[in-house]
Amino acid sequence: MDDSAETIGREQGDRETGGSRPFVDAPPAIGRRRGRGWMERSEVRSLHLLAAFLVAAYALPFVIGIWSDTIRWDAEWFGYLGTVMLSGFLQGGVYAMFAVGLTMIFGVMRIINAAHGEMVMMGAYLTWVAFFFLGVDPLLSLVFTLPIAFLLGMALQKVLLNAVVGQPELTGLLVTFGLGLTMIYVAELIFTTDFRTIPYAPQTVQITDTIAVSQNKLISFTMALVISVAVYFFLKLSRIGKAIRATALNAEVAMVCGIDVGRIYLITAGLAVALAVAGGALVSIQFGFNPETGIVYTLQAFTIIILGGRGDYIGALIGGFMLAILESLVSLLIPNGTAMVELAAYSLLIAVLLIRPGGLMGVKDT
Repeated sequence: MDDSAETIGREQGDRETGGSRPFVDAPPAIGRRRGRGWMERSEVRSLHLLAAFLVAAYALPFVIGIWSDTIRWDAEWFGYLGTVMLSGFLQGGVYAMFAVGLTMIFGVMRIINAAHGEMVMMGAYLTWVAFFFLGVDPLLSLVFTLPIAFLLGMALQKVLLNAVVGQPELTGLLVTFGLGLTMIYVAELIFTTDFRTIPYAPQTVQITDTIAVSQNKLISFTMALVISVAVYFFLKLSRIGKAIRATALNAEVAMVCGIDVGRIYLITAGLAVALAVAGGALVSIQFGFNPETGIVYTLQAFTIIILGGRGDYIGALIGGFMLAILESLVSLLIPNGTAMVELAAYSLLIAVLLIRPGGLMGVKDT
């Protein structure tokens, strides 16, 4: 009887400690606590280092501007600086919205969607077709294009992405890269490589005596904010949104709890493509576009989610604003700055990966 009790006690102790008890003395436990403390201090150091780098990155355009005499010390120029920064902030809202779709696919399915920018480009062309051939207002066209985009995203998940779920990340990256190239060539075949524009609300709104912003930027930012907030509360409060978040945390546990993970993957892909298409619609009323502009949007989306934290919704929103403001400063303060914008985004992407791969929100690999 005593032997049985002792055996049961040992088995219970083994279960409580994960099946084996190689060390039961205090020193190993202290060592483990020290290990965790060291990792926490390392995380803090990396965050401080990233913060220092970002301060330097935002200060550098001003330093170059002073050295190259692109900065003028008068009220008119500072008003122009305020206009550029405000425009960058408004553009950041649009960037963040379509980048959220990329972070959703990665967060839930662990797939790096290299075709996300091409989906933004597709949204721009759908809006252009609706405006010039059907006479539909670009914002009103979202009523028709977003359901189409949602169904297209579900179809892509069913036919293409589902085959790479659970595979190494490089597999999904290569598959979606091929998808992006296919979308570019199809768009060139249909629309040629000419740049297209949509004339929409080009008037300016005077904020102060020296700061003004175009109406289309204000409209795009407002729509992006409404969509982003709606998606956030959908994920936070709705039953499907909670299931998406649970699947992102652990798909196997979610499946055990009765969640239809396959259905969640379909909904997530549909939402991601719909957000990309909405971003394309809002970008198309501000800038010209052609089939190859999707590559630029992919770069921006990747930079945003790396900066904010892969798979983190709030991080993507923060990263969108930060990237757009930095691009605005570079284009204004650095000579030939418009051509340097993409270089600044690439440099920011590489630096964040080297300094703190988890981004500002400290998202860790699982």
